[in-house]
This record gives sequence, C-alpha cells and structure tokens, in this order.
Amino acid sequence: MNLKLPKTYTLILALCMVAGPFIWLVLSEDGKRRSDLFLLHLFGHQPFNLAVANLRPEIEEASLLSQFSRIEFACDDQPRAIGSRRCAAEIGSFNGVPARSAELFWDDGQLKAVRIDYRGRWHQVLLEELNTRHGPPRRDSIGSGVVLAWRFDAGMLLVPETLVADEPPALMWVSGQG
Repeated sequence: MNLKLPKTYTLILALCMVAGPFIWLVLSEDGKRRSDLFLLHLFGHQPFNLAVANLRPEIEEASLLSQFSRIEFACDDQPRAIGSRRCAAEIGSFNGVPARSAELFWDDGQLKAVRIDYRGRWHQVLLEELNTRHGPPRRDSIGSGVVLAWRFDAGMLLVPETLVADEPPALMWVSGQG
C-alpha cells in the first residue's frame, strides 16, 4: 500500500493554502475591510469600540476617556453650539468599521454628543452593522437628503442614508436631554 501523495497533488494543495487567503484578502469586501483594520492598527491607530446604546449624559469625562486609555484624546474648552468642552482624537476604527476621528462634547459636565468621522468606502458596512445591532432605523428627511435615526433611552444616533460628495462621512450620537 502506497501512502505517498503525488507531487502534483501536494503542489496544488500548497498553492491553494497560500493563494486562498490572499485572494480572500484582496478580492472580498470583508477581506479588504479586515486588511484596512490591520494596517490602521499596525500604524498606531487604535480601535474605538463604543456601545452607543449605553451612552448617557451622566457619563463623566474622566470615566469615559479612561475606558479608551490607548487613544490620545486632546481636550479643549471653547464655546460651541453643541457643548463647551470637546475631546478629539484620531482613531483607526469604530466598532469594526475603519474610521478617522472621534469627538466627544460635554456641557456643564454632561455628555452632549459624540461624532465619529468614518471612511466613506465602508458606509454600507456601517449601516449593515448598525441595522444588525440596533434594528431598523427611522428615516427623516432633512433638506434634500435622508438621515437614518436610531433612538435609545438617553439619546439618538444619526447617520446619513447616502453620502454627500464634499462632506466627510460622519455619524453622530446626540443626547436626548437639553
């Protein structure tokens, strides 16, 4: 009984083992997203995995920022329409979706809003992730566009349905108080 595998069989098997993952990384959308996430992390951009459904105005700045100690937030006090204190940082991803930056806004010690600028290429992936996690959104018409809105106990998450060419894609959580 001959248990030795033919050379062509082992060659084809070896090629499949090497080429298969490469093809998945280069040609599939999930592979491209995971490649982007890996490269962003490799270059020092940290993930910002935030449970937006659990956000509350009462969350203290120090408490929230300590949960993301690997992200370097820069905070400043300057009056804005959305709050008097802002903490901003570059990030690599938001809940598994490649992203650019996160901004947190406080006013009178209360969390008022969170803005995440994400990479437009992954807009549909973000919408699918939000639909899966939070269910179908409400659709609101604003001007010539449509905004998707998810309501939570203490606030609302807003995302544009389609991207506007000249504006960076962003999602925003806004407190339901005040």
